[in-house]
Amino acid sequence: MLTTLWLLLSFAVSVLRSHFSISCPNRHCQLALLSNNDIFLHCNASGAQWQFFFLSVKTTWTNNPFSNSNVETMPDGSLLIRNPLPLQTGFYNCQDKDGKKVVQYEIDFQDIETIHITHKGLGQEPLQNETLSLGGKELIFTHWEPWQDCNRCGEPGERKRLGYCYIEEPLETPMPCWLYLGDVNLWSSRTWPEMQVEACHVQCTSSNVDYVTFDNFKLNEKLGSAWLTCPLGSIYK
Repeated sequence: MLTTLWLLLSFAVSVLRSHFSISCPNRHCQLALLSNNDIFLHCNASGAQWQFFFLSVKTTWTNNPFSNSNVETMPDGSLLIRNPLPLQTGFYNCQDKDGKKVVQYEIDFQDIETIHITHKGLGQEPLQNETLSLGGKELIFTHWEPWQDCNRCGEPGERKRLGYCYIEEPLETPMPCWLYLGDVNLWSSRTWPEMQVEACHVQCTSSNVDYVTFDNFKLNEKLGSAWLTCPLGSIYK
C-alpha cells in the first residue's frame, strides 16, 4: 500500500498595503504595472470626474458606466481599480468639476498570467532584447525594477525583482510595450513581463515583517506531479 505523503504549501508575500497607491506630481505619468493587482490612482480635485480610453478597443468611457464593475471613484476623487485586466491598458484622465484636466495616467497593465520567471542560481536566462519591424527599428527590452528585500534573515533566502516589457525607437524615450503597440495584433513571448529570482543571505534586524498566507494545498503522492503558481510570492513546505 502506498504511504500518503502530506505536504503543506503556504503562499506568503510581504504585505505593505491593501492596494498599490499611485500619485502623479507632474500631472502626466506613464508606467507599466502587473494586471490583477488592485491600484489607487490619486486625483487632487473637488468633484473629480474620470475618463478612460482603452487602447485595445479604442473606446472612451466616463466613470459612470463603471459603477458596478471593477472601477470605482472614491469619495476623495481617487480611482480604485480592482484586479485590472490587460485590456484596460490605456489613458486615465481626471478632471475637476469645471472639466479642467488635473492629471493623466497612461498605464500598461501587463498580463501577470504570462510572467516569465527565471532563477539566476539555476542558470536560467531572462528574455533577450529583440528588434521589431513596425515601420522602423524598434528595440523591445525588459525594464527592471530594483531588487526586493531578501525574504529571510539569518539563513539562506531569496529575493526577487520585476521587469516590464518596453519598446524604444531610436532617439526616442522608451514606452511600456502595450502603450506603444495599442491595438496592434502582435503575439510574442518577448512582450511578457518578467520576474527574476536569486539567492540571498542577510543578517537579521529588529524590524518585523508581516506575512499573509493566500492558500494551502495537501498533495498526495498518487498525484504524481502538480503545477503550482504564486506570482510575486514564495512557496514553502
